[in-house]
Amino acid sequence: KPGAIGGDSTAELIRKARRDKNVKAVVLRVDSPGGSAYASEIIRREVLATKAVKPIVVSMGSYAASGGYWISASADEIWASPTTITGSIGIFGMLATFEEPLNTLGISRDGVGTTRMSGAFDVARPLREDVANAIQQSINNGYREFLEIVAEGRNMSVEAVDEIAQGRVWSGKTALE
Repeated sequence: KPGAIGGDSTAELIRKARRDKNVKAVVLRVDSPGGSAYASEIIRREVLATKAVKPIVVSMGSYAASGGYWISASADEIWASPTTITGSIGIFGMLATFEEPLNTLGISRDGVGTTRMSGAFDVARPLREDVANAIQQSINNGYREFLEIVAEGRNMSVEAVDEIAQGRVWSGKTALE
């Protein structure tokens, strides 16, 4: 519905427009600060499928950042107002742990694990270094993929995208420059 976006539901709307022979082009209005890379990729794949058979143009609203830019990058054209907040080509991750507050409250837990990864994501324990490294590698891989998507979609080199990306945001006017 207007005002909400979901990977599967938005992809389905784009798919319907692509399959409708009466639709000659698609204008996708993006007004999103971002969200799930997974959901954004589902939408982007429909953008690519549509682009293969008819023009698809993104019209950016107040903001089209992070996941909003992920789904926009592959469009034939991107239109933004001078005050649109866009960019935020970056990925981050967090895993909160609560071992100190739980210890302070005297709350403890116990369990038995049979593999090396048992308890790896237990929020009552500090994050293990090997798990932190695996999470960081996943984030780095996602960032590299984001750079490649933007580079391909906007006809730029990955290096040029990385130079302006790194999670920064831009006004529509500055982004165009």
